[in-house]
Amino acid sequence: MAKKTTRLEELHNTFQENGVSPETVMENDVLIREIKKHADAVPDYRHPSYVHHLLGDIIMIVFFAVLGNANEWGEIESFGKSKEKWLRKYLELPFGVPTDDTYRIVFSNISTDHFFQVTVGILLRAVDGIISLAGEAGRLHEKSVVSVDGKVSCGSGRKDTGAGKVKALQTLNVYSDDYGMCVAQKYISEKTNEIPAAQELLRLMDLKGTIVTADAMNCQKGTAEVVIDGKGDYVFALKGNQALFYEEVKSFFSREYRKELKGKEGCYKKTVEAEHGGVAIREYYITEDTGWYSEKKKWKGLKSFGMVHKRLKKPDGSQEEEYHCYICSIGEDADEFERASRRHWGVENKLHWQMDFTFRDDKNTSMAKTGAKNLQTMKKIALSILALVKNSYKLSTKRIRYELSLDYENGVEKMLSMLDVDSIRKALESKGKSPVKQSMSLYF
Repeated sequence: MAKKTTRLEELHNTFQENGVSPETVMENDVLIREIKKHADAVPDYRHPSYVHHLLGDIIMIVFFAVLGNANEWGEIESFGKSKEKWLRKYLELPFGVPTDDTYRIVFSNISTDHFFQVTVGILLRAVDGIISLAGEAGRLHEKSVVSVDGKVSCGSGRKDTGAGKVKALQTLNVYSDDYGMCVAQKYISEKTNEIPAAQELLRLMDLKGTIVTADAMNCQKGTAEVVIDGKGDYVFALKGNQALFYEEVKSFFSREYRKELKGKEGCYKKTVEAEHGGVAIREYYITEDTGWYSEKKKWKGLKSFGMVHKRLKKPDGSQEEEYHCYICSIGEDADEFERASRRHWGVENKLHWQMDFTFRDDKNTSMAKTGAKNLQTMKKIALSILALVKNSYKLSTKRIRYELSLDYENGVEKMLSMLDVDSIRKALESKGKSPVKQSMSLYF
């Protein structure tokens, strides 16, 4: 049986197996112009008599700049000035390139929520279209994994120095492991508001065929109900905020019972892999024996309990050990349980960490109104694009941004052409041959 993959993995496989790369795809600007159309549709709060720079132009410059290694308003201004000639290919710029103050002020007074959703939708459809071209949809996992988790942008906060304390920007993200990108977001004012925010976001999503994972904070009866009502499944972590429940489940997975589950089909899986200079051994246990739990009926869809026992053997001979407990609506399928519990960390490693390390979101000092939110939104869109094309560059995400900035005018069109279905169709038909080489062959 062929190994099952995520859509992101299948996209990368399609590119690799057919020799598709930025150098073998015929360049076009279809995706750029489609994104520009939606940037122009963002509502403009400004009075027409005071408008010099078009809102669509401002949004697109920020989008281009963030993709090309700019993280702050000053860097965005420098990008715009250096690329003005190329930018005029797509933008009007009736009064030239805006200053950093213009970006800061405008982005602090608009909403990019709809722009985020439609741009993410464009990328999702592009991935689906390319996989359909390759005819390998049968290799995809039957259920996708989406993870819910919050993030704090520390730099956007300020201590109370007389002008009043400014709380750091907090964002609730829904990350799709299947597509490798953030597919929904909600900005929240207090950490405790993360729970209703998660439920609100999940209600708006199509959860059919999806496993929703969440940390202990979002392991809530209401969240479980939302997921089940949305035709999805859940794998939620238990911890201190459900202290009694956690201790009951942990005690249930006694050494003797874990030994029993090892011999039962579908209830046990073991993985061994290198980690942090040592060897990590993880054992996954899942059981549908839930009748003993007195409050089972209060958790809609509760079908199984899971435990992960991790041992980390270090080079010096020492060993660390930890246990994690879960409540699940999936059945006794250790493979699926392992995939859901492990893939949950994608929201931390592939979204939150990348936002801080690659895009310096933790240094985002924009405070005024919606400035920090909108700049973070543009960075998430850029990160989504980079995640989709990353394997074809064989470089880190941070390195791709840097190299793109060195030859932006040529590089960005090549990059975005890789997410255009028609361009990929032609590349697949040519079996990965360079468009330049193909045209030259006509003369020999």
